[in-house]
Amino acid sequence: MILDFTEIPQANKGGGLQDTFELFTRDFLQLLGYRIIESPDRGADGKRDLIVDEILSGISSEVTLRWLVSCKHYASSGSSVSDSDEINISDRLKQHGCDGFMGVYSTLPATSLAGVLKGQNHSCVFDRERIESILLSNSDGLKIAARYFPESYKKYLIENPLPAKIFGKIEPLQCAVCQRNLLESDVPGLYVWLSPEGSEELKYIGIACVCKGKCDETFFSRSKSIKDAGWLDIEDLKNPTLWLRNLMAFMNECREENNYSDEAYKEMKMLFITTFPYIARHLTQKEQEQVDHLMQFGNF
Repeated sequence: MILDFTEIPQANKGGGLQDTFELFTRDFLQLLGYRIIESPDRGADGKRDLIVDEILSGISSEVTLRWLVSCKHYASSGSSVSDSDEINISDRLKQHGCDGFMGVYSTLPATSLAGVLKGQNHSCVFDRERIESILLSNSDGLKIAARYFPESYKKYLIENPLPAKIFGKIEPLQCAVCQRNLLESDVPGLYVWLSPEGSEELKYIGIACVCKGKCDETFFSRSKSIKDAGWLDIEDLKNPTLWLRNLMAFMNECREENNYSDEAYKEMKMLFITTFPYIARHLTQKEQEQVDHLMQFGNF
């Protein structure tokens, strides 16, 4: 689990924050498109925390399904929600004029409750894992996560970094063969130094960015006059520390060897500029481990 539900205050602690989980539920259900009919309030609520409408659209008509929402925030104890926590569900639905029962829980429903809910015509449960999956899947969900789970959200951003908006917009780094953006693709990418075929002098005449594998092979099969003079993983240019190492190597090579043509030098500079927004941040735990490994063996 990424989101720590204990960040939301317990309902039985008072202090003015005891309604936070119900307010979170309201915002969460609004995110999903439910229409709030009755919001959380204090006092006797007849065993309902919210009432929401779901609009089901058909080809020629719409049907409204009204849900009675029950919130149970047991994250601090870790207890599951059992059938004894949700009593008289049918009577509660009838009392509030609702069609279905919805549980929003910061833990999990117990097996005993799952059996009771099977007897209802309409029932739905959002447990902690389902809630987390929805919140982390889109930008609006992340805004809710930032509001109610601030510490978890900070850790999430470190481990799931977004490019820094330094140049106004994020420029793609396209594969020279398939045009896929190698900075966003799941397919590993390479940047390859190009030298003239048959030349004994080490002189770089260009830089090619390609997908590893098929596109890499296709690129060189089309270009008989150039050869591969070395390559590195593009993923390394998204690691802040390795980006700096590669930049220093490039600068040292330019000073000592002078083996870049004007075009190759320009393309190398653009490579570093394009990837810079991806490294202007903290290292993820995985990236830190990668750097530690390289330093351990003297490769940095």
